[in-house]
Amino acid sequence: MTRTGTRATEEQRAAFRHLSSLGDSLAPWVRSTGPIDAYEMHVPVDVRSALEWFAFAIVSRQLSRATAVAIYNRLVAQLGGSVTAARVIATDERTMRGIGLSYPKARAIRGLAERAAEGLLEPGKLETVSDAELRRELVAVPGIGASSAHRFMMLYLRRPDIFPAGDLTVRAAVTALDRLDDRITPTAAEQRAELWRPYRSYATSYLWGYMWETHPSRHR
Repeated sequence: MTRTGTRATEEQRAAFRHLSSLGDSLAPWVRSTGPIDAYEMHVPVDVRSALEWFAFAIVSRQLSRATAVAIYNRLVAQLGGSVTAARVIATDERTMRGIGLSYPKARAIRGLAERAAEGLLEPGKLETVSDAELRRELVAVPGIGASSAHRFMMLYLRRPDIFPAGDLTVRAAVTALDRLDDRITPTAAEQRAELWRPYRSYATSYLWGYMWETHPSRHR
């Protein structure tokens, strides 16, 4: 969570004003934190396209950062310096597996590349398609779940009203702030987040920050 303070953009200030003015349990944390950059990605590799963003997200699942970076860099090198739909499709599975990708990860990257070749990740489309429609199209790709779709829309596309209701850290933060006995369910979290529209991406970032800074051992 990156605090922006006096450098805050108008959107960041508007999100801060809205979320800090509400009479709910998140508002005091928002007020104490100040305006933030909700879209800070902290990606340890250079991603120059939507497909590259997804490729690294897929590679990094359940791996340490160092291992993920090493495998992703091998993937980029194998593909001639960049991850493009045409280059992924032209690369056989054995080669993809040889750089350290598991079968499900290689399959997910190939499947997404095939959809990208059909126009799914075209910049023009990504700028105009609705949140709901894009999420439906992304999760229809084998290996792309709701969490990846939400993070892509929030962090790569920088959309201000995305809420990953199934995210464990988000749910843990809501549970802690609302002092619930049991971890809130994704359905209940989705309903809880209605109050934060139209800045649910910012609410998500504040929730992540709350857990990282006040419950560092529980933010997984």
